[in-house]
Amino acid sequence: MVAHTKIIKVKTKPNHFYDLTEQVKKIVKESEVKDGICSVFCTGSTAAILLNENDPMLLADIEKFIEKIVPEGKLYQHPDNAHSHIRSAMFSSSSQTIPVEDGKLFLGTWQNVLFLELDVENREREVLVTIVGE
Repeated sequence: MVAHTKIIKVKTKPNHFYDLTEQVKKIVKESEVKDGICSVFCTGSTAAILLNENDPMLLADIEKFIEKIVPEGKLYQHPDNAHSHIRSAMFSSSSQTIPVEDGKLFLGTWQNVLFLELDVENREREVLVTIVGE
């Protein structure tokens, strides 16, 4: 059993998607794991890791939906960024686990590894990628 871990640093802007697919694929290749699992984990509590299509219209639709369900504003008890925490909890996805088969991520045709920044400030985030297998 082999374990390989690497950190991807992401400089973010509020309410913005970042496609990490190619970076994660590169880390899987470096790991030399043929069959196993890949964990993609964000260390922040106001961000999310999603597996979805990287289509600009779809991502805009997701942003509109998020704003409609959990609007920004002074509606909450927690100061400044309560909506960011609630949005992250709504996704309940600080991590995703993806199978590795024959040395490659086993993603569906339209699936991408997306990082979604939900906080109110620019940040430098760390995304931990861990591949375990043989």
